[in-house]
Amino acid sequence: MIIHVNKNNRIMSQFMQQQRNHLALSILGNGKNLKRDSFIPDTQLESGVYTKSTVKRVKFSTAVLDAINFEYTNTNETEDSFLYGGIKYFKSDIPSIDLDRCLDIKAENNKIVFQTGAYYKFTDQQGNTHALSCAYNGVSQPYSELVTGNQNDISYEMGKFWSMLSSDGTYMGLYYSHDTQRQFLNNAGITNGFFSVQAGAKQKEYFYSNGVAGVAVPKSRYDTTYNMFMHDKSVLEEFEVGSVFLIGGKEYTLNAERQLDIPYGADIYDIKYPKKSA
Repeated sequence: MIIHVNKNNRIMSQFMQQQRNHLALSILGNGKNLKRDSFIPDTQLESGVYTKSTVKRVKFSTAVLDAINFEYTNTNETEDSFLYGGIKYFKSDIPSIDLDRCLDIKAENNKIVFQTGAYYKFTDQQGNTHALSCAYNGVSQPYSELVTGNQNDISYEMGKFWSMLSSDGTYMGLYYSHDTQRQFLNNAGITNGFFSVQAGAKQKEYFYSNGVAGVAVPKSRYDTTYNMFMHDKSVLEEFEVGSVFLIGGKEYTLNAERQLDIPYGADIYDIKYPKKSA
């Protein structure tokens, strides 16, 4: 074990040892004919022989582990330890996250909710189970795993995926392929149509599309496009009355008012247009 000792403390320790030596010599020889051992502090001294100190290592409780992962600002981190509640905890003693404490990432009514202060788990394609944590309105690999050198790219990507969706998933396509997005959403139980993702206090709504606009289309964008189809006749004026549009795999016929009777929630981005009128 490496014990870091302040230089001033080392000097004081040497000084006290010298004093004990003087006392021992005085007792043995009554101070007669004994050469005095003078002590001169050496500020350049970098090494020496010291009595090994016993460092009491405190076992991590779940409360301390949770404080590191969810209340980091209430801890004092050093290079090799955390100070919490006036007690020092060494990073080398940090335990792994108990997967039994982790919740599954599963949608209810097409809603994913990550609760602040909770752990979550998922299984990758190789069958390995990973832990995530929800803190500060985001989802990520637990900080306790990062400081112990257990950074994991798969955990990082999964955490970023859900954090982006809970905040702003407009540019998801820049980071994740359509297939990857569908895989993550499907594994969480998200089905086609409207869905939402919440992490802490942040929440966003989307439309799960199989069309050309992306997989997770912001609901605000969907509403704008839907209203355009339903109320802007100029959008469809180049098509003949009676033209058939295939939207989300279903047929819709252009009526005399040049409108399509599209139900709200249809996948308007998964559309096949008929031929335009000459």
